[in-house]
Amino acid sequence: MNPNFQRDRREIPVRMNQAENRRFRRQSLLRAAIATVARYDIQGATVERICAEAGASRGLIAHYFESKEELLLAALEDWFQTAIKIKRKIARDKSLSAEQRIRQIAASNFTAPSYSWENAAAWQAFTNASRYNPAYADSIRSASRKVRRLLKPLFKRAARKHKLQIKAGFAASSLYVLIDGLWNSLATGKDDLKVSSARKICDKFVDGWFVTHR
Repeated sequence: MNPNFQRDRREIPVRMNQAENRRFRRQSLLRAAIATVARYDIQGATVERICAEAGASRGLIAHYFESKEELLLAALEDWFQTAIKIKRKIARDKSLSAEQRIRQIAASNFTAPSYSWENAAAWQAFTNASRYNPAYADSIRSASRKVRRLLKPLFKRAARKHKLQIKAGFAASSLYVLIDGLWNSLATGKDDLKVSSARKICDKFVDGWFVTHR
């Protein structure tokens, strides 16, 4: 069982009202689903394993979700919502320059709570499964569009400040693709990439659009 979930249970209030209890139980199932997919892939993420990870009974999943597939899709979208919320907060931070916001949005992909090995491994599993599961594919495409829409105006603003003409949409899409590739490398361990190095690679990418043109 994931020790993080044990810690979560110790930290919950002694008393919760019914709505709070429902939210906590549902969230514990979503986190357990991500952790289980990370360890066993989509096919191996059985209801029994998810329940064991969450410390819950099989009946609890049926209480919140009609099927395992519904739970897994909800877990994927819940992770996306958390990550996008963090990025939007950075994008709205007027105390930072547009270039700084781009860099921090990129860095947020390699910082908790958006990043963990489990999140990266689960992302890899969902991405692979999206080739035959339209629901996963649609969710992933939607998340991609949202991130690129956040980044594009920031690239435009940063380019104006540096008096540059760039293809902001291409820059936003390229950064997203780079981050996706870095997550693949971290999830598989095939390149011995470290999280700190992934952040530096993103910074170097941004340098290529702005610093080297100054």
